[in-house]
Amino acid sequence: MMKYLLIILSIFFFNFNLKADIWTLEIGSLYSQCKPYQKANFEIEDLSKPNQVKAMLCKTTLIGIANTGYNLCQSLRWYYKSADNDKIKNALNGLSSWYANELVRDQNELIIGFNQWAENNQNFWKKYITGIAFKRDFMAKKYYCDL
Repeated sequence: MMKYLLIILSIFFFNFNLKADIWTLEIGSLYSQCKPYQKANFEIEDLSKPNQVKAMLCKTTLIGIANTGYNLCQSLRWYYKSADNDKIKNALNGLSSWYANELVRDQNELIIGFNQWAENNQNFWKKYITGIAFKRDFMAKKYYCDL
């Protein structure tokens, strides 16, 4: 069974002519997936098949990060309301400013913002997109989670 799965994955990579580094979650790799999608004005049909796959990976990755941050924001709000001392409230505020975000209403705006942030922060391109840098320096600031 595993042998067949590997064969199918190999065919998939071969058919779309994708490099292995495209599938990582490094900021630079995600930027290389997202930028062609933005340049095509978010018209997926205008992209080549490989770039269509990259566009979907870009979109789903960023939406997943945004949704996770939003869910965390909602949880932190609930904990904040029931917190009975300033020490806990300060800790929750710290978490919200690094990992949480408000609801992202425009997916294309999110992708444009990510691309601009990535272009201006190439020193983070080898960092993982799920790490602190992008969440703290872009998501938590642009989509502030107000507890």
